[in-house]
Amino acid sequence: MNFDIFDGIDTVYITGHRNPDADSIVSAKIMADILNDSGIKAQWVFFKGDIVDPSSRMLLESCFDSTPLVITQAELAGKKFLLVDHNDVLQSVEKVERAIAAIDHHSASGQIEHLWLSDYCCTALYIYMMFRDRYNFSSLQKEQIFHAVLGDSVFGRSSRYKPQKDGDGVKALGYTTDYDEYFRKYFIPTDLSDPVKAFSENGVKSYKYHWAAMKSGYIEAMDTALLAEYKEFVTNFDGNFLGIWLDYSVPKTYAFFKFCGEVHEYVYDCVASRAALIMPYIIKTFGK
Repeated sequence: MNFDIFDGIDTVYITGHRNPDADSIVSAKIMADILNDSGIKAQWVFFKGDIVDPSSRMLLESCFDSTPLVITQAELAGKKFLLVDHNDVLQSVEKVERAIAAIDHHSASGQIEHLWLSDYCCTALYIYMMFRDRYNFSSLQKEQIFHAVLGDSVFGRSSRYKPQKDGDGVKALGYTTDYDEYFRKYFIPTDLSDPVKAFSENGVKSYKYHWAAMKSGYIEAMDTALLAEYKEFVTNFDGNFLGIWLDYSVPKTYAFFKFCGEVHEYVYDCVASRAALIMPYIIKTFGK
């Protein structure tokens, strides 16, 4: 990554996607550390009103030591951003001209001129592998990155996780690739005590492609007790929606994609990654 792209910018603001998970938070904080260490003034930010899911909070509560700059959408004007863990401005800063660059592991949106894209299971691990020869990561930073890996790979269970590539990265951090203990300690299924709230808010992101705009969310569970109700929610959603139900007890994944009023159903015999498996298929199939 060439830091010359930040020349002439007083402060580089760094943000993950809205309602950030552990990967977005760790990636933003550590990229701010790296840029500041290189003499580039940087500040990681958190959007006021955003919510961090319980699993991410638990993963980070024992190892996170930094406070972000909290901003509102109205305070974006005039600021220049480095996006991490996403490269679609609709998921954070809204306007393309606010984004200098992006570091990510999702599909390219085509919006960002300077984009560093990887197939690592999480952006924080990609950042570590990118900069480990030019920046001295502390043991605490390595722990934060490892916990981001746990979250984004769902403790090595996600189809996004590549045992050799991602496993080698985890070992380079100094950690084991036996994740069962961490799964038992940190995994929290989606709270379904209020199903409508969970269906409409959990893991929800917005996407805008040249062929369609859509939203997507997911439910993480140890059964399929409310699967029929979830399908009904997607069916009745006002607009295009990709709903994903992850059943870790099997494991199995059920995806419902409502597009132009019609619901398409898919079943995967694995913990199917939204970013690495389901969304690419949706884009390839419906984006023609």
